[in-house]
Amino acid sequence: MMKFDIIGWGALNIDRLCHVNEFAPSDGETFVNYETKSCGGSAANTIIGMAKLGLKTGYIGKVGNDSNGKMMQDYLESHNVDTTHLIKGNGETGEVIGFVDSSGDRKLYVTPKINDTISNSEIKRDYIKNTKLLHLTSFVGLNPEDPSIDTQMELLDELKDDVIVSFDPGMLYVNKGLDFMNKLISYTDILLINETELLLTTNKKTLQEAVDEISQKVDILVVKCSTKGSFIKKGDEEYNIGIFEVDAIDTTGAGDAYNAGFLYGLINNYTLEESGIIGSYIAAQSTTKSGATEAIPFSKDISIEKIIQNLKNY
Repeated sequence: MMKFDIIGWGALNIDRLCHVNEFAPSDGETFVNYETKSCGGSAANTIIGMAKLGLKTGYIGKVGNDSNGKMMQDYLESHNVDTTHLIKGNGETGEVIGFVDSSGDRKLYVTPKINDTISNSEIKRDYIKNTKLLHLTSFVGLNPEDPSIDTQMELLDELKDDVIVSFDPGMLYVNKGLDFMNKLISYTDILLINETELLLTTNKKTLQEAVDEISQKVDILVVKCSTKGSFIKKGDEEYNIGIFEVDAIDTTGAGDAYNAGFLYGLINNYTLEESGIIGSYIAAQSTTKSGATEAIPFSKDISIEKIIQNLKNY
């Protein structure tokens, strides 16, 4: 079996992005300029980004026996993501309907469909144990009896000593409350979270208070602060990372792209600060085309060393 640099585990969605001049007001209407259809899901976006950067990647997720499921599998495979643990079931593949305005801001609506139905017995332990890093993102958990979230928890508890876990909870998991988040964080080595999510997770008023609380519970804390850049903390090490200025067309998946660059840096033994700079660059690039991963560069087209120097000299 191939040894992986990273395996992703999360929802797989087909993103239908409707591009509008501005969002419709309450009880109002507007028109769609054009619509794009692409492959997404937070962990999938990150894994595809890392595959484009040249890492050995795999994925755990579930798709339906519909045309969207085939589109998702083909897209993963076309980017050299291993799909031997892609679970296929009878049903419809997950879907996100999104609206993107002229400034690149977005509103997303998730229909989980088959994503929420991953049972414990469908997960191959050996597959997970064969990676340097396991990267997790959220499921919706629309119906309490659907097993995907419980399956994630059970496997994390079982395998916590066998694999390094990175986790980007997203607002879906943050909204499940403090007890839920604290349990997940207890299994997490590298927490990748945005500023709003971190404040909600800790119930703190300031970012500093929130950082002080959570940084003690994980090995590495990464806080993504949108246009203000990012903040990284590991023990006594702290770094504020700036942003790369680009003309943003679509910010969908920018946080996932940051994860791809940051985790790429860690796996390749770059420093925390350098990994943050790589994350910042990949996130910026990802916003220059419509779709979450289309604009993420391939490793052959960029110089990591030049990227690091450019921001350090900025």
